[in-house]
This record gives sequence, C-alpha cells and structure tokens, in this order.
Amino acid sequence: MKFTAAIAAAILGAATTLAVPLQQSTSNTLVPTVISKYNVWTGAIFFNTGLGRIYKDGRNPEETTLVTFKFPDTLKGKQCKFVFTLDANQHFSGSAKFDIYTSLAPATASSSTWPSGNLRDQYLGRFQALVGDATPIDHANNPFPCPAGQTLGAELVGVFDNDEIFWDVNAPGIGPKIVVL
Repeated sequence: MKFTAAIAAAILGAATTLAVPLQQSTSNTLVPTVISKYNVWTGAIFFNTGLGRIYKDGRNPEETTLVTFKFPDTLKGKQCKFVFTLDANQHFSGSAKFDIYTSLAPATASSSTWPSGNLRDQYLGRFQALVGDATPIDHANNPFPCPAGQTLGAELVGVFDNDEIFWDVNAPGIGPKIVVL
C-alpha cells in the first residue's frame, strides 16, 4: 500500500479526534477545545492531555494548565463568565487557590522545552477551588464581554507553595468553562 497525503491526513484526523475531550460546548456553556499541561521548570507543553493539573510544592516541577476556548460569532454583544467546577471525585489540596492569566497565543502542539513556553500575558484574577463552582477572589474578572469570533488561550496557575488541583477533563461538567450570561 502506498502512503499518500490522504492517508496521512486520515491518520492525523483520527488522532486529533481521539484527543478531543468528550465534553462538548453548548449555546450557553463553552468548554475548552484543548487542555494542555505546562511544566514551569522546563517549558515543556504536554498538548491536549486527558487530565488537568495545577501543581506546586516547591520541590518538584511545577505544572500549570493551558486551556483554549473558541468563542463563536453568535456571542457578539453577550456577556461571558469564567467558571471552574469540581466534584467529590476530583482532587484538590494545599491552598487550592489558582490564578488565571491570558495567553498571548494558545498552545498548538507538544514541546520539550522553550521557547514556546506558556506565553503568559495578563492577570485576570484568583479563584478558590472547592467542591462545586470555584469562588472568585482578588479581582477575578467576571463577567466580561464575550470575545465573539475569537480563539483565546488562558493559563491556570497555582498560587502558593503547596497547591494541587487535579481533574478529569472528560468528567461531565467538571473543570474550566465559559458560561454565557
């Protein structure tokens, strides 16, 4: 069998399809199209993982989570709100506080080191993770005008020296999302 561009596209398409989280956006809730883990110490990106993790202990490599949201054109003129939900099956420990930053560009592939990095940009606020919806604290920028027609990246970062928040991106209703108000 001859290996063609069509076969390569089919293989890549199947691999991409398998990596997409099972949760799907609705007209009122946007889930990330991609969730990736980022190693703060090395700059490595683990693209489109099945688990979200925010981790910091001061002894091991810190991890943050990179999320990508696609905002459809239909959201023009509407307000959006960031929400982060955990249930009793997910894990959090330490302060369980996390900050949100915009990214200059969303993650698009895995990398083993710099320079791709996390491309952290503007601070949007702090949240306290708990069972249910995380509580916004310290300038959490909610709600905000929906950036209709745009694809935006963000980074979820642990706050203190002892933080871990761990979730299954395919658990229904769990993790980060944008709610359209």
